Formats: sequence, structure tokens, C-alpha cells
Amino acid sequence: MSDKLKKFFQKKKADVKFKRAGPGHRLDEGVATAKTVVKQGETSRVSRVEPTDEAKQAAAAALARFESKKTTTGPLNISLAAIKSRARKELEAERKNANQNIDTFICSEEENKNVEVPGPLATSGIFFQCPMIGLEVLPQEEWHIKIEEFIKEQMKDDPILQSILLIQNCNHNRTKIEECIKLLVTYAENIIRNKDEEKYRKIRLTNKTFVEKVLPIKGAIEFLESIGFVKKKLMYQDQEEDFLVFPEECLNNLALVQTTVDDLQSAERIQLVLDRNVQVLLPSQASVKVSLPPEFFIMSTAELKAEYKKRNDKLESEMILKTKNMRMKEQNKYKSNYKYCLIRVKFPDCLILQGTFGVNE
Repeated sequence: MSDKLKKFFQKKKADVKFKRAGPGHRLDEGVATAKTVVKQGETSRVSRVEPTDEAKQAAAAALARFESKKTTTGPLNISLAAIKSRARKELEAERKNANQNIDTFICSEEENKNVEVPGPLATSGIFFQCPMIGLEVLPQEEWHIKIEEFIKEQMKDDPILQSILLIQNCNHNRTKIEECIKLLVTYAENIIRNKDEEKYRKIRLTNKTFVEKVLPIKGAIEFLESIGFVKKKLMYQDQEEDFLVFPEECLNNLALVQTTVDDLQSAERIQLVLDRNVQVLLPSQASVKVSLPPEFFIMSTAELKAEYKKRNDKLESEMILKTKNMRMKEQNKYKSNYKYCLIRVKFPDCLILQGTFGVNE
């Protein structure tokens, strides 16, 4: 069967090539056909007819319209590069203006607490549980205090674990926590890799990087002290300054230092669980117009700065040509500012069940 198919396709290909070769000719009529071709070429020449006056006027009018359109649209033909340049300048101007006035938009947490909300509240606030510590239902701020007290009390006999948990749970800016951990790991790994180099075993407490990234983080100094660093006064540029020094006798415990660094990098936060704050409402209670507490929508300083950065990124991304799929992904990145929502479910007996949920649940 396959041989027949091959022959069939070969025959079809040969027929196509034969048809493309043109009409057939006899061997004894070469001269006659040449003459007839020449005659046909001669007869195919047709003398050009002079256009009429109406046709000339129509052509002139069309040419005039084309020239006028070209001159009017020429100055307005702004290049894509010029549009991008102008948009970029406007974006920079808006960014400078926003940077100058950002302090006026940042509300402190104390001001957030004093915001007055009109009308009765739909719920008394946002509450959390912490299964790892206890069964209490408390606001987030109270849990932060309670978690810090719990770590200091329960881990007082293990300073290494205590310092790691303090770093992870008692600081609330994740970017600064990650920067601090990265620097602490660098300090420790420099000692492990270069144990004979004395310069890696000293940290000046007034060093700019140390002051900005380590000192503000709770538990960071305690972590360095737990792996062997001690505070000493040393001479630096003809004056005495405070240093953290890793003693030479502690070089025998570098395996413990490496284990501690691994624990610091793999440690996780103590998680809070949003309390549903379940309420059963009568129809008369549900019909009353209510307002949401400030915790539902008021952002902290860090959240507001993050939102400002997100807005700038969005403006820059709008200057780039994107496909539909890319635009859909961008839209998913920029969502509403509110963090929690109330959900009410009405039952057939007109009772209403109300609960609190996170917006991403």
C-alpha cells in the first residue's frame, strides 16, 4: 500500500511540473511560432489615449487635496519618542511633588486611633487569636506586646533561640528584618571563612551600615552576643569607640555559629489567626445603617509608603505597550486598599449571620 501511495504522489508531482512548463510545441514549427509571437507583441501595443479635460481636472483636484492633507497633518505628527519623553517628564514632576508632600499624607498610628467614624459600628474591631500562645482573642497591637513578653519569659534560658524569635516576631517591617538578617549572616560567615583574619571579628557600633540595619531591630544585638560577641572599647582613628568583638577563644565553636546562622535563616514568625467575631443579628439590627471601624481601611505609615511605591510603579508600567494577558496580570497586582471585610448571610428565618474575613481569603 505504501508503494502505491508513493507512486501516486510522484505522478501528481510530475503532472504539476509538466503543467508549469507551459503549452506544448511541435519541433517543426519553431520558426512560425516565433513569427507569430512577434506579431502578437506588435499588435498588443495600443496607442495611449490623451485624457480628457474632465479627467485632468479631477486628477489635479485629487493631487491638491493630497498636498493640503500632507501639510496640515505634518506638524501634528509627533513621534513616539517625543510622547514617551513628555510622559516621562510629567511622571518625574509628579513624583517630585509627591515626595515633597508625602509627609502630609502619612498618618501616625496615634492619629489613626483618633479618627471619628459616623454612626454605629458594624463590629467593635478586628481581633486575632494565637493558637501557639493561648486562647485569648485580642487586637493585633495587644498580641504584639504579648508575643514579646512570651518570648522573653519562655526562652530566657536559651538566648540564641530567644534572639532569633525576637528578630522575627517583634519587628514589623519585613524589608528591614530581611536586610538585618542578611547582614548578621554576613558577619558570621566572614568569621567562619576567615577565622585567622582579625578584622572580621570586630564590628564598630558607630558604623553607618550597622546603625541603620542592625541597631533598630529588636533582638539583633542579642543574637550577636549569643554567638560569642562581647562589647569592648577599642582605639579607632585616635579615639576610643565601642566595638563588638568575637574573642579568639570562641573560634573553637564555629560549628555552633554555623548552626545558629542556619536557624536564623529558617526561622518563621508566630502566626496570628483572624478571629471571625461571629454575630447573629435580628432583621431590625441588620437594617440599621452602620460604619466600619478604622482598622478596616486605615493604613499604617509603612503600608502607605508601600502603596505610594506601588502607584509609581503602576504609572511607569502604563507607559509600556502590553498585550491583553500582561494587562490582566497588572490589574491583579493593584487591588483595593481595604484589608478586611464583613460578610453577612441571611437565613430563611430572617436571622443574619455576620463574620469578619480578610480580603484575600
